[in-house]
Amino acid sequence: MKKIHFIKGVTVMTIMALSLTAVAPLSSLAEDATTPKASVLEGVLASEDVKGIDTDVKLDAEVLSDDFDLEEAVAEMPSVSEMTEEERALFDSIVEEQAELSGIEDLAVMEEALTDFFDADAETYNDLEASQQDFDERLQESESGDTVSMYKNDILQALAPKQVEAFQVRLSVKWAGALLNTAIGFAVGGGVGAIQAFIIKKGKREAEKLFSRTVVSRLKAWGAKKLAVSVGVAVTVALNYLDIGTQIAKQLDKRDKRPNNGYVDIY
Repeated sequence: MKKIHFIKGVTVMTIMALSLTAVAPLSSLAEDATTPKASVLEGVLASEDVKGIDTDVKLDAEVLSDDFDLEEAVAEMPSVSEMTEEERALFDSIVEEQAELSGIEDLAVMEEALTDFFDADAETYNDLEASQQDFDERLQESESGDTVSMYKNDILQALAPKQVEAFQVRLSVKWAGALLNTAIGFAVGGGVGAIQAFIIKKGKREAEKLFSRTVVSRLKAWGAKKLAVSVGVAVTVALNYLDIGTQIAKQLDKRDKRPNNGYVDIY
């Protein structure tokens, strides 16, 4: 009987050792896949000329009028499923630009995840935590393959539930920036270049007020109201950069409880 118990003990220990050995490289894969890489325009000043980004954009008269309310326009952005043909074309062009500027290889990952976030028929609609998880899962599957990704996730969730839970309350700077750029860009009628054109037309002081109110409003609507405290200074700094959405997210990351790690803590 003792021998049997010993054999069972060894078997269990062996299985655990093999499992942990398997988790090590898989954990590395997870870390590599979710470690934020710099966006194409990260650190590029608004005053710099960048090929493919035109800031001399003719904006709609309504957008430039004194009656235009950026916060309201962003809040009233229609769901993808309810957009007109013209609105959908604008939305798709913004999403495609954000994917290209993200720095990831599989552009479809960003395009599909962004589209779902703004689509009322999708599970991740207006849900920051769920959309970040969805984006990361798509990215991992794209980079490491479906089979490895599924096996890795099963093991990690079984052995490290606290890490998974913690992971779900933060946004990558890349993802947060893309969401802000898409929402604001749609409201003013274009991508990064149109946003800069809007800032130039309104002037920095007025733009700072408009963007601060709008970003605070969006963060609250998306369930991240605690981040709103740092928005003012984040926007002030971000207005000096070409990619304002990503820069706002980066400045928020500098001021959260785990600063400068590439993620914005939702808490």
